[in-house]
Amino acid sequence: MVQYKTEAIVLRLRKYREADALVTLLTKERGKITAVAKGIYKPSSSLRGGVQPYSINEMMLDAGRSTLHSLLQSQCLEMLLPLRQSYDALTLGAYWAELLENFGQEEMPEHELYYLAKAGFLGLAVNAGKLMSRALEVRLIQQQGLSPDFRLCCRCGQPVTKDKVCFFSGSEGGFLCGSCAKELQELTRISPAALSLWQVLENLALDKLTRLTVTEEQLGDLAKVLRQWIVRHTGRPMKTWSMINKV
Repeated sequence: MVQYKTEAIVLRLRKYREADALVTLLTKERGKITAVAKGIYKPSSSLRGGVQPYSINEMMLDAGRSTLHSLLQSQCLEMLLPLRQSYDALTLGAYWAELLENFGQEEMPEHELYYLAKAGFLGLAVNAGKLMSRALEVRLIQQQGLSPDFRLCCRCGQPVTKDKVCFFSGSEGGFLCGSCAKELQELTRISPAALSLWQVLENLALDKLTRLTVTEEQLGDLAKVLRQWIVRHTGRPMKTWSMINKV
């Protein structure tokens, strides 16, 4: 038995056997792991309060010999109740958790990813809106080293002009110059303002987002290109996108 204590965020909880649950965690010490919470659905369980989705906890786990860890103890540090008090907040919290689960690597400690994940849930608890969601997507992409080149065409390497419209293709690998854009049938047209917003969000602190003045059009344009970029790097659409479309 290899027992260890770590701070952890609950990304997902799903039933496993009669009274147990599988818990997907992003941990400070070991990265993303899956743990078994035995007996959690029994009325007498002491673990239930420490495995709520999107909560931040101090946990004692046993790594054991299999890929599944065992959750022994859990003390909730931050329940983040505002994430459960509106449909919008709950949906965006679920989306942030899904992104983290898809980009996080099993058993690979990434302290920067953990701190970003924590900051993201705390940010959504006080400001669950489209701008916060776009900012978290941008920061996650940046943290993973996956930001596109904003200056040069992904096809020919020529400078990308930013006059009245910019061109983007997730399948091609980024932004395009006007000449290359003419050769493609499937591409996304976005405003230069939306492209600039992406760059701004890479560096602006999450608690300073309220200082920005953005339009619904800019947020919509940015959402389109970010979704393409996420699919390019994860290989599939996010399940929570259908929920977000209703927000």
